[in-house]
Amino acid sequence: MELFLMRHAEAASPALYAEDRQRPLTERGYQHQQQTVRVLAPLLQPLDHLLTSPILRARQTADITARSVTCATPVAETPILADACTPGAVLHLLQAYAQNARILCVGHQPHMSHLSAVFLDGEGRSQVAFQPGSVLGITFPGHPMPGGGVLRFFLQPADVLQLSG
Repeated sequence: MELFLMRHAEAASPALYAEDRQRPLTERGYQHQQQTVRVLAPLLQPLDHLLTSPILRARQTADITARSVTCATPVAETPILADACTPGAVLHLLQAYAQNARILCVGHQPHMSHLSAVFLDGEGRSQVAFQPGSVLGITFPGHPMPGGGVLRFFLQPADVLQLSG
């Protein structure tokens, strides 16, 4: 399986919203995500599945991504990438997909960092600094399992924007 973990793009300040789940992307976050996805499209596509947290900023990030990347299925929301995000729950979710699937998961911090660490080192002790808009690619010889992933790439938005010139 090829698994891509993406943190949502830059979101509005929590101080501006009574309900954290309703914080949208900033205009800068929206624009950076569009640029990031255009540059990363050759690495990401074709996707078999694009899964996202139902929280607004993640869903917006997934929708921007879906407009630029070929995906066999529509964007699907799952609470497992939001409040219910644990390595065990994500591993269980991914078992439902073909072991040769290419899947992009859009979520939040600290979940994306912890998931990537568990997939890479087996125990979640690694530190992966997911800034808003960061994306990490991991390959597995079959279905994901703790410590079974091989890092393919990790790019933060500044890296991607620099690549785009």
